[in-house]
Amino acid sequence: MIKEEDVITLWIDTKRTYLVKVRKGKKVGSDKGALNLDSIIGLEYGVEVTLSTGNKAYILKPTLIDIYNGLRRPSQVLYPKDIAYMIYSSGIKPGDTVIEAGTGSGFLTISLAHYLGDNGKVITYDIRQDMQEIAKKNVEFLGFSNRVIFKLKDVREGFDETNVDAIFLDMPDPWNVVKFAYHALKPSGSIVIFVPTVNQIEKTGIALKNNGFIDIHAEELILREYQIKENAVRPKNIGVMHTGYIIRGRKSLKSSV
Repeated sequence: MIKEEDVITLWIDTKRTYLVKVRKGKKVGSDKGALNLDSIIGLEYGVEVTLSTGNKAYILKPTLIDIYNGLRRPSQVLYPKDIAYMIYSSGIKPGDTVIEAGTGSGFLTISLAHYLGDNGKVITYDIRQDMQEIAKKNVEFLGFSNRVIFKLKDVREGFDETNVDAIFLDMPDPWNVVKFAYHALKPSGSIVIFVPTVNQIEKTGIALKNNGFIDIHAEELILREYQIKENAVRPKNIGVMHTGYIIRGRKSLKSSV
């Protein structure tokens, strides 16, 4: 059931989807009409509601795609297609502890916190306080503050933690952080890095090989959406194609035998 302080998705159509926190006395407006949020408290998710103009809308539980589209993000954030694969390939599980650098607007932070659950922890580093303040507000809005630790520090000087399950890097020169990541990770722990250019792949890959990482891969994901119309199903003219490259590896130990 929908409760006060829940974050909900108000879905009117594919172009009008709103991420909203339910509060008494609050209204959500659009060019298709307004909705008094008092009227939805106690209803079931998925319910159809009527806007002030008579148009119909639906109340849905937010997915990470809804969150991606609805959160404030003054800086470019990683795309859902890349984040999903980064999390999947890292091998992390609910309850784990991970490091992220840099925080940016916080969408990777939120995605990690969502996946790791209440018993997990995301330790996120950035050198820009203004960006972290935006990320903090986004994290608080979704109720994930207990899952995230924010640190204002340049990770080129090292991490404060050891024995973490995975490290995620989204920064211009990750090769300068690889040696510190090795010491911060558990044995067999994963490092997953996002970079936008091929030149960065080479520098990062070599740094990983030179610092005790194995099972190194560099990959690119392409996403193509289709329009669904009767007798006219085809790829959409505009889509998310190249966004960047994912580089991943795992920490090895020297032989003890």
